[in-house]
Amino acid sequence: MTNSNEFKNLLIEQKEAFIDIKSVSAEINMIAINAAIESAHAASGIRTMMDNVLNVMMTAICRLLADRLSTDKSLSPEILDNLAKRLGIDDIFITDSDAVTVGSNHASALGWKFPDDPKAQAYAFRALIIQTDGVVTQPIAQRDIDSAMFKFVGVSRIDEPGIVQIGLRADSISRYQSEIGSVFGLLANEIRNLGTKIGSSTNRIQQVTSELTNFEMN
Repeated sequence: MTNSNEFKNLLIEQKEAFIDIKSVSAEINMIAINAAIESAHAASGIRTMMDNVLNVMMTAICRLLADRLSTDKSLSPEILDNLAKRLGIDDIFITDSDAVTVGSNHASALGWKFPDDPKAQAYAFRALIIQTDGVVTQPIAQRDIDSAMFKFVGVSRIDEPGIVQIGLRADSISRYQSEIGSVFGLLANEIRNLGTKIGSSTNRIQQVTSELTNFEMN
C-alpha cells in the first residue's frame, strides 16, 4: 500500500510539474511576442513615440500652469523656477496679449517678445493668444532666444489672452528616452526570470522521472 501511495504521489508531482511548464511556457511566449512587437515599434518609430508621450505630458503641465494663473497671478521667477524643478521641465514662458513674456523661471527672459516672423521657431505659438483652448506642440528645434536645442509645447491662457509655454532641453529629453529604454530592460529581466522558472520545472520533472524509474526497478 505504501509503495502504491508513493507511486501515486510521484505521478501527481510529475503532472504538477508539467502543468507548471505549460503555464510558464505560455507566459514566456506571450511576453516574447509582446517584446518583439514593442522592439519593432521602438526600432521603427521610437522618436515618434517619444514625441507623442512628451506632447501629452507637456500639454498637461501647461494646462496645470494656466489653471494656476487663473487664481494666482503673482508668479515670480523664483516661484516659477521652483515649479519647473518640481515638474521636471527646463523653461516656462508666460506672455500677455502682445506676446511679451511677463512670467518665466528665468528672470533674463522677462520682456522677451515672441517674434512675428512666420519663419521664426516661436511664431506658431502666437496663435494661442486669440484662441481660448489652443494647443501648439513642436518637435526639437533651435529656439529663437539663443539657438539652443529645445522642445516646446504651449497652450492658451484661460484667465486672459496670452501664452503659457514650457520647454525641455535636448539633454533632458535624452534622459526621458533612457527611462523608456529601462522599461525594455525590465521586460528582458522578466523573460529571464520566467526562463529560470521553466528551468526549475524541467529539473523537477527529471528528478521525478528518475525516482519513478528507480521505483519501478525496485
